[in-house]
Amino acid sequence: MRSRIVTILVVLAAATAAHAQVQFRQYAAKFVCGKVANQPNVAPGTYFTTINVHNPALTGSIVFQKKFALAEMNERTGRISQWFRAPLRADEALQIDCGNIYAHLGINPGTFIDGFAVIQVTTRQELDVVGVYTAGPSGGGVSAMHMERVAGRLTQ
Repeated sequence: MRSRIVTILVVLAAATAAHAQVQFRQYAAKFVCGKVANQPNVAPGTYFTTINVHNPALTGSIVFQKKFALAEMNERTGRISQWFRAPLRADEALQIDCGNIYAHLGINPGTFIDGFAVIQVTTRQELDVVGVYTAGPSGGGVSAMHMERVAGRLTQ
């Protein structure tokens, strides 16, 4: 009986270890980029997004990964890019903007796109992620600006 219980415990421990997955801290920052003339649910104008990513650590480097997921109209899913790696040393920051997103997705600059920049690090690390959103009339100038800190969440 005792050996049967030990065997069951060993099997359960092995099954649990096999199903254990690595957890990540993930940030999903909204992006809206491009020019709109006549599209339902979007005001005419030009839209820009800048996502600032900062390593708040006082020492050491972080290598994070990012990907981009498009959202399409009428509840359709869009294209998702592959993951791209990016390093940041202590206290360094970088900017992800519409030009980067177009390039990573292989889309012509200026095309209207909408979706999420997904940024991911291991759970031992954290980043500061802030989205900056501007929009203006097609002729130029800024008529709206908004900044939003993006909270991280644990995922598998």
